[in-house]
Order: sequence, then C-alpha cells, then structure tokens
Amino acid sequence: MRCPKTKLISSYIDGELSAEERALLESHINKCQECAGELEEFQKIHKLFASASTFKAPLGFSTRVLANIRAKETKRFVGFVHILAKSAAGFAVLVLIVVGIILGSFLSKNLVSEKGNVVASLSLDIFEPAPPDSVGGVYLAMTEVNNDK
Repeated sequence: MRCPKTKLISSYIDGELSAEERALLESHINKCQECAGELEEFQKIHKLFASASTFKAPLGFSTRVLANIRAKETKRFVGFVHILAKSAAGFAVLVLIVVGIILGSFLSKNLVSEKGNVVASLSLDIFEPAPPDSVGGVYLAMTEVNNDK
C-alpha cells in the first residue's frame, strides 16, 4: 500500500514546505515505516547528487543550444505554414466545386426546354445555326456530308 504522504517527501528535502507542513510530515514519518524508508532513500539520492562533481560547459555551448532551439522552432513554423498552404489549396478546390455545382444547377435550369425535358435541352437542336458567312458556318459547309444521290 502506498502512503499518500510520500509525495511530500521531495518537497520536504528541498525545504519547500511551510513550518506547519514540515512538523506534520516529521510526526507522520516517526509513525509510518513506509515514509521513513522513502525519506531515507530520497536523502541518499539527494546526497549523491550534492556530492557529484560539476563540469564547466565548453565554450559556446549555450550559444549552440539556443541556436538549435531556434532552428527547431523555425522548422515547426515552416511546417505549420506548409500545412496551412495545403489546407488553403484544398479549401479553394472545395469552393470551386461548390460554385461549379451551383452554377451548373443554375445553367441547367436555363437550358431546359419548354417541355421540361433535360435530355431534349442537351441536344444540338437548341443551338442557333451558324451564319453561313461566319467561320463556324464555313467550317460546317466544308465538313457537311452531302447525302444527295
């Protein structure tokens, strides 16, 4: 069973508890074997770190670390811009599709003949014949098959 007071032991060693909390924890440790054992382990670890040798960082170490952090932040920003650009392109395509559907619906209502038949409105009979003196009229005259026999 884990004693809920063990979470206060680290703060106790670091001197972060108030005088009242410290006194309450000390009286609890005298009664609870689990917390007394945890306190002993934490004190050993604390002494181990306190007695560890310190090393001087190499020249320019902090500058390189900060440069690496800035580079990673820049990469994140560039990645975000890339995702945003792709999303904008996708959104633009979606808008074009919706506009196309709306315009197609509008145009199909205008193309429907008086009978209301959609198939009849899509036949070539609804178009005006090309005037003979236009480029289209000349092309049609040149490509027309003459079935007179």
